[in-house]
Amino acid sequence: MVTSSSSVKVELLERTDVYVVATWRRLMLLVWRGQASVAGVERSRALFQPWASRQPGGAAFLIVLPRQSTGPPDEETRAAMQRVARAPGGYLKGTATLVEAEGFIAASVRAVMMRLQARGTQGPAPNIFRTPAELAAWAAAVLQDREVTPEKLAEAIRAAREG
Repeated sequence: MVTSSSSVKVELLERTDVYVVATWRRLMLLVWRGQASVAGVERSRALFQPWASRQPGGAAFLIVLPRQSTGPPDEETRAAMQRVARAPGGYLKGTATLVEAEGFIAASVRAVMMRLQARGTQGPAPNIFRTPAELAAWAAAVLQDREVTPEKLAEAIRAAREG
């Protein structure tokens, strides 16, 4: 299913009450709508590998946490995230997480995500961002894609969230 706005065309690959997996340009977005779960992590991994292998020059994987407070992932979900971080594949150009929430819990979630993504990664180092603008600058550089702008990335995230 494809959803589009005036400036972006986002393809929704899977949508549940808890998460959305979507693609925009050479970015796959795992947009959490609630607490992270093993099912969402495993499904995004299954969808990423075949999609990314078809992208000329590789692709990046973006995790978008909900704006409202969420807690750190449980042990099972952490283990699933570690398996995904260790997954081979030369087409993965980078992984990033957007944590827009603020406060102590958000800081804890950022710390957990950084540790999870950093453990055993064979590819590029993980990145944790606070704003779509920071994330867009990183993604544009990693993918060498000037079309990835803060406005368009924010719109793609919004379209995936609402799609």
